[in-house]
Amino acid sequence: MKSISELKSEALSSLNKKWGISVGCTLIFFVIGIALSLIPYIGNIASILVSGALSVGLCNFFLLVSQSKSVELDDLFIAFKSRDLFLSSLVAYLLSLAIIIPTILILGGIWVALFLGDIENLAQLISPGAIDDEWTSSPYTLDPSFLNPYSSPIFDSGIGTILLSAFIIILIPLIIISLILSQVFFILADKKTKSGLEAIKMSWNLMKDKKTKLFLLQLSFIGWAILSILTLFIGFIFLQPYIYTTLSKFYKEIND
Repeated sequence: MKSISELKSEALSSLNKKWGISVGCTLIFFVIGIALSLIPYIGNIASILVSGALSVGLCNFFLLVSQSKSVELDDLFIAFKSRDLFLSSLVAYLLSLAIIIPTILILGGIWVALFLGDIENLAQLISPGAIDDEWTSSPYTLDPSFLNPYSSPIFDSGIGTILLSAFIIILIPLIIISLILSQVFFILADKKTKSGLEAIKMSWNLMKDKKTKLFLLQLSFIGWAILSILTLFIGFIFLQPYIYTTLSKFYKEIND
């Protein structure tokens, strides 16, 4: 398998003479997402309905770029032109949420229960009537330092240990899940299947023994991401094409 530096080098080569349209595609993708988030009430629903289709379109666009094929901004909207592709992208997106959200809630509950003392304390805290405007009816008030008489001994060393435990209990499993699901929309864009559920299964299989490589590949962009933040996030408009073209190269690499 090609090294990370080779994948990134090939991505830059593929982007040659396509930077303008790639930045334009990224800008449109961001603008649509921001515009939907600003719509009262129905914006969140609309975002859920189209996020999968837009993700497929973004993957489709940069798959074409990564293969040095001609691209148009219209390629971003490929999933809106096919009823089957739109529905499969919606199913894949909803199933991904159905995996990620419960995981966050369960792991978050476990982590919170640790510094609350035990699961019973958590149940008491969130039970009906346990919380009012001033938390006066809860079994106790949470200490701002995250420590209280019910706290687990593992938190006695302070906030650093609390954050480290959150990283281990919550963030690491979420990273693993995101890596497992990372190829879903590339698979749909590449027309490997017409089923959202099957795309998730295929992504699972593709990422066996590949998760560390993808994680390191994503981590290699952290320097550029920091610089993009320093530009008030404007730099992400240019970084996104680089990242997605590289990820497209990675997808093709693990498929061959």
